[in-house]
Amino acid sequence: MINFYDTSSLLLKVDELLEEDLFAISSITLDELENIKTSANKDADTKYAARRLLHILDANPSKYKVAIFKQSYMEQIIELDLPITNDSKILVCAQNFKLANPDEEVVFVTNDLCLKVLARMLFETVTSVQADHQDDYSGWKSVILDNDQMSEFYSNQDKNLFDLKVNQYLVVRDSDGEIVDRLCWTDDGYRHLSYQSFSSKWFGDVKPMKGDVYQAFAADSLANNRITMIKGPAGTGKTYLALGYLLNRLEKGKIDKIIVFCNTVATKNSAKLGFYPGTRDEKLLDSQIGNLLSSKFGGKIEVERMIQEEKLVLLPMSDIRGYDTSGMRAGIYISEAQNLDISLMKLALQRIGEDSICIIDGDCKAQVDSIEFAGANNGMRRVSKIFRGEDVYGEVELKHIHRSRIAQIAENM
Repeated sequence: MINFYDTSSLLLKVDELLEEDLFAISSITLDELENIKTSANKDADTKYAARRLLHILDANPSKYKVAIFKQSYMEQIIELDLPITNDSKILVCAQNFKLANPDEEVVFVTNDLCLKVLARMLFETVTSVQADHQDDYSGWKSVILDNDQMSEFYSNQDKNLFDLKVNQYLVVRDSDGEIVDRLCWTDDGYRHLSYQSFSSKWFGDVKPMKGDVYQAFAADSLANNRITMIKGPAGTGKTYLALGYLLNRLEKGKIDKIIVFCNTVATKNSAKLGFYPGTRDEKLLDSQIGNLLSSKFGGKIEVERMIQEEKLVLLPMSDIRGYDTSGMRAGIYISEAQNLDISLMKLALQRIGEDSICIIDGDCKAQVDSIEFAGANNGMRRVSKIFRGEDVYGEVELKHIHRSRIAQIAENM
């Protein structure tokens, strides 16, 4: 069997293509991919997928066959009474590929409904590609239960009735939508959440703002897991919770230092200021990570003092290879993690020793600042897909913006 992909289905199949023994595409699809990768009308994820596809095709010529569109195929399109479009050209390319390979079962694959209807006239089997919904994973689920359902649920606390991953959270609401319980699924059944707050010199008492249930989940994950990923829009409290917890651990002697892994990427569509003079730490303190830490620690001087006392280490990704936190008892903080691709994120996590913890925060849905980190190549998305369900890992997506009324309104822009 050989799958013949149109362009739309091929873009959704990027990560699984090489698992097939052989597949087929049209020369029209190659032209479309070239146009998509530089199109001003396509989103960053689609353009990145097109670029990655072309790279895969170039590196693996033996994995696929290309059906070249010929001018003579125009007559077939007219005979089928189809409009002359790229879709119809792809369809007749697939038809001629099928005729040229009579001993093979050729399956036409498309996610375009109209093209699927037309393809059924020419092919015995027409299928589509299921889109990957990994970004829908938030680390929690919310359920509304009536009295009978509530009774059944609490009578079966050792049963995973809602198909949760290990360390995934559950919000239980009554018929009026009011929260009645917050739980976490574990290998031993449900664990009820206890109140979590972290006190530190700089942050005071760090606790869920205004009873934010999602911040409560994040605080619980920080206290119970070796690695936690906190994601969400700007102003939801990602940094507040992450640094508050790390400073608490530092002051209580549970960790000996905080190490910030940073990839100082210029904000998308902003003007780049060019060369910054000074040492590595001085350059980093003049970048976005320096601004973030200074705003949370009460100023640049306090950050510099922590660096001098070796309580805080700023480590750019460019210098991370060969680094090993084993024996350091460190709290690793990967901030703005949406600006890491899979290879950088993998390299960062492989630096973490058994006596260290790690917090990842970022917003891979809206704050990716380079096409190189978009789509399927985004490190945060890959971490979520690989780590979810592991007993050392927790993930929480925050929903509520607490920074200000202005920040709440701006999220709608």
